[in-house]
Amino acid sequence: MIKNLVHHKDNIVTISETMNCLDAIEILEQHSLRNAPVVDATNTLYRGNIYRYHIYKYKFHHPDADLAQVKVTQFLKNTTRVVHENDTFYQLIFAIRDLPFIAVLDKENVFTGVIQHDAMINYLAQAWVADKSGYVLAIQTRGEKGELNKLARLVNRKADIQSAVTFEKTTYDTSTYLMVTLPEYLDVSSVRALVKDLTRRKYDVNVVTL
Repeated sequence: MIKNLVHHKDNIVTISETMNCLDAIEILEQHSLRNAPVVDATNTLYRGNIYRYHIYKYKFHHPDADLAQVKVTQFLKNTTRVVHENDTFYQLIFAIRDLPFIAVLDKENVFTGVIQHDAMINYLAQAWVADKSGYVLAIQTRGEKGELNKLARLVNRKADIQSAVTFEKTTYDTSTYLMVTLPEYLDVSSVRALVKDLTRRKYDVNVVTL
């Protein structure tokens, strides 16, 4: 699945590890890029990311430095933050986190391209059918055996479930809950009846209209 999200290396801007920081800055500025992947001279091995910010920060603290004499390898970041083509989407989510993109390697560890953060978000939006959904129900769960199956049956009495995802407790003081998306053609009265039924069964429910 990861292969379908990859922006191939032939279609992106890369920086050679042989370049100096002045050349790198010119490329990044020309393409209005926050950062870019650094590769070897053959464009097959991923070395890390180079960020425009770190070059400018260095120049600020070293105003007399000649960036043409500073190699980009001095500022390599995210050298081990990669995913492989055969990794799962679950692994991708935890690997990419705060990065604008993440490098993708094949089974031979050859750099094939990147997955951009917004491409992953777009995939999630499509997978959760956000553009065709009318409502989202966040149902706080109790952790009982067979609870998800039970809740699915209760919701299906009133509406078709387009997608569903579960969330566990976190350090952000959030509880365990099930989030389901419901179709846009569902009328408000059916949604209210569903919420009333779940509330009667002692479930806390939050509803968002899309």
